[in-house]
Amino acid sequence: MRRVDLLFLTLVVVAMLYSSGSCDDLPEYARPDGYLAPLTATPTEWVTVIGKPVQDSFDWGISSYLTRPETRTHALQEYTWSQAAIGAAGISTFYPEKRTVFEEGLRDEEEHAEFFVQLRTHHGLAEPTLEFTPSFLWYFDAIPRNDGSWYYLDDAGRDHELVRTRRSDTELRIDIAALPLRRYLAVRSRLLVIQHDRITRVDHVPDPTIDSVDRSDVRSFSFHSGDLHSVDRPGFVRLVGKQIVLPIDAAPADLARPHTSERRFPEFTVAIDPNTGERITSTCDPAKLSNYFTDRGTPHYLTRVYFRREVLNRYTSQPSRYRIENGRLSCLRLWGISIGTNPDGLIEVYLGDLGRDLPAEERDHWLSFNVPPSGGRDEGRFDRDILGRWTEGPHDPLRRLFAAREHFSTALGALLGQAVYKPWHPADQIAFEGLHMPTSSEQHEADTLILLLAKGVIDYLDVKALRRLPGVTDSKAQSINCLEAWVTSSGGDSDTLIRPLRVLQGLRSTGPAHLRGKDWHATLTRAGLDALRPDEQFVQVLTLTGDALRALAQHAESQHQASQ
Repeated sequence: MRRVDLLFLTLVVVAMLYSSGSCDDLPEYARPDGYLAPLTATPTEWVTVIGKPVQDSFDWGISSYLTRPETRTHALQEYTWSQAAIGAAGISTFYPEKRTVFEEGLRDEEEHAEFFVQLRTHHGLAEPTLEFTPSFLWYFDAIPRNDGSWYYLDDAGRDHELVRTRRSDTELRIDIAALPLRRYLAVRSRLLVIQHDRITRVDHVPDPTIDSVDRSDVRSFSFHSGDLHSVDRPGFVRLVGKQIVLPIDAAPADLARPHTSERRFPEFTVAIDPNTGERITSTCDPAKLSNYFTDRGTPHYLTRVYFRREVLNRYTSQPSRYRIENGRLSCLRLWGISIGTNPDGLIEVYLGDLGRDLPAEERDHWLSFNVPPSGGRDEGRFDRDILGRWTEGPHDPLRRLFAAREHFSTALGALLGQAVYKPWHPADQIAFEGLHMPTSSEQHEADTLILLLAKGVIDYLDVKALRRLPGVTDSKAQSINCLEAWVTSSGGDSDTLIRPLRVLQGLRSTGPAHLRGKDWHATLTRAGLDALRPDEQFVQVLTLTGDALRALAQHAESQHQASQ
């Protein structure tokens, strides 16, 4: 019998067996069935591993610990909570020999229990902290959020929820995503024991006394009643017990990663049949492609595949996670793929790289933007990759802009003896470093890029420092006016050095930063940009801004040398 068959045998649920009394006269909220119904040994959504009342009443609680599969019977032997000495360290003394042992709080051999999770309250002197056994967070390389939740990344760099906190007026719950949790249990060969205790007060003392049990090979619960001898709601019922959460059924080799990994290789369009006009497609599985050493009767690994440039929108919209630079798209340190751009503006990728370097989770996204070859190849990339020639690389206005800003900052800072740019706010720095070439001709995208460029180049200038430049006489002059006064007084060409910055500032002020009107079109016309598409306008402004910053840096260096 396969392991999966053994797992499904445990899904048989035995109804609550009453040896005395019944729940027929109890209000719905006090009955056990509604509480027990969603409890399963093979959950697929979320599992509550800690539950605490928020108010000062201890009428409900959930805790959990790990145990080995072979000790399941011991865990379910009693419905009462395990008194395992886990989650706290200390010295224990064993009599009569008076032997002292340091208990580290990670396992209790007698109870066959291992620490998994707890919420430590620090005597109320600090905010409670959620503590897991380290291997749980390490296995997922889990990342914390400020709200106390945790998430992890898959091979494609996408977020997956792992731990969440739910708080209401009456209770606090710590939940773990069920399938990742059960994957962790599988890789460690462990079971999770979840302990429940719920006391519900009722208006009368049940008569006869309720006494019942619910036992199976995956849970053990007791439901009984009692008398509080209180004038106000004197009766109570208590549901207390344990349940088992089972690991997923997976081969050990499939557990090497903390998440499932797909092995799908969709077929991409690589050419057009000239006779029929139909698309010719090919798998991207590197193992099935031909190469310079083996002819498999299939397209070559280095067959060029083309995509609309909008394929990059997903990545340019998340600059903290993805980077496009030097002909390469990368996601953190998880993956990266070499890309090019052909004369028609299509994104060019090698067929085999789609299967080797692109995560399976990303391939369907790329497939949706796949187009037949058009416009020729990226010649610079062909020279470098295929012919092995030294080239300067593709024209990269962005890289030139970043280098020019750094050059300008260093040169002008040396002239003034202080920094000319204010320190970055982390969010603004990520956004500016995430500047990218337009992936569409949409005005919205160009507007966003103009705003980012203007903020990083102009808005972050320290105007107080610039007012110390030679030739600046107006104590209230703004940044660009300061630069222009300095350039003019020092014999520079303000049309070359300053005008591109004014164009950038003008486009930002009359366009995306405010209501767009006649001034916007006038600015475009004066700058000679009115006949260009929005994406072309941005590339032109980006290039001119980089040239201006580079020229300003050289001017500052010459002035600094002359003053020595």
